[in-house]
Amino acid sequence: MLDFTFTEEQNMVRSMVRDFSQKELAASYKERVKAGKIPRELIRKFGELGLLGLNIPEQYSGDPKDTVTIGVILEELAHHADDGAWLVFNNFSCGGIVSLGSEEIKQEWLPAMSLGEKIVCMGATEAEAGSDLANLKTTFRKDGDYYVLNGEKNCVTFASQGQAAIVLAKADPASRRITPFLVPFDFPGVSIAPIQDIGCESIACGIVSLEDVRLPKRHLLGDEEGKGFQAVMRTFNCARVFASLESIAKAETALNQTIEYAKKRMQFGKPISKFQGTSFRLAECATYIELGKWLCYRILWMRDNGLRHNKESAMVKWWCPRIAFAIIHECLLIHGHYGYSKDLPFDQYLRDSILTEIGDGTAEIMKLIISRDILGREFVD
Repeated sequence: MLDFTFTEEQNMVRSMVRDFSQKELAASYKERVKAGKIPRELIRKFGELGLLGLNIPEQYSGDPKDTVTIGVILEELAHHADDGAWLVFNNFSCGGIVSLGSEEIKQEWLPAMSLGEKIVCMGATEAEAGSDLANLKTTFRKDGDYYVLNGEKNCVTFASQGQAAIVLAKADPASRRITPFLVPFDFPGVSIAPIQDIGCESIACGIVSLEDVRLPKRHLLGDEEGKGFQAVMRTFNCARVFASLESIAKAETALNQTIEYAKKRMQFGKPISKFQGTSFRLAECATYIELGKWLCYRILWMRDNGLRHNKESAMVKWWCPRIAFAIIHECLLIHGHYGYSKDLPFDQYLRDSILTEIGDGTAEIMKLIISRDILGREFVD
């Protein structure tokens, strides 16, 4: 039996998040963009609503949800403010990996993450290793009861506001075995440099540099070296769908605003919605949004039901962000020169949407994953 309806609980969650987003996030988004950060008190409000512990066990103050419900939350947040969606998305990505740590680490970090008291960032990308994680240059070595880390992580979301990062490192640069560590930013040898991005400015992206950072062994995430990476990759599969759903939600917001504009904007004595040159463009945009949205939710359903979904995750990750940018661009053009001005939000929508094309895997890497799946690796590589 096929069922394309959301549960009563999911609809209630959507209503709650919509109310919170409209009251607390939407109107002040420009202020946060200008400031380049999310106020600490606002982050705590996310925590109070349970939005930062969506895959953190209840004993650590979490409020775990299935991934379809998390998708509902992220979609609704993205309709109103990208930084709110990225905050929840970031905590989801990092929460599950921190849960691989020792009991001491979980007790210290997970409740603080759930309540919005601390932000843990993902430190994967490097100057020469974004899509090619096997080329990581960040290294670790054992020194008695410590690990010593050296390297640099780029494009770390919330680096300028965070308290720690999950750092992917290798014992041997020539090895393919990658190990995650939890690195607090107040440890000696850690430094943060902000990056001035062109969009999503309030997620405070930055560079995290590590110079002979000495970590106690308990900061290893996973039972042993080289074993935590599989959990990281499983998280990336889900993260790709969430990012895609966020991009589609932003495009839908732009479309809804443009539909209302088309009904009111008069040309040649009638609304421009009566011209097929406008109405057909809007119809195409609406179709693409429905296609993207429901493929995203199908993949989240597959994950909840334990079905393999890495091919499908790659499909939405290359297509949804790209089509979302095209839809927002189309909406800007329908508004004419007024849409090109900063009086309307389309410039911000465009700049924000580009990030989802880059983060968690480029379109080219996603197409490679799909090609390997449908053709067989031996016919691709």
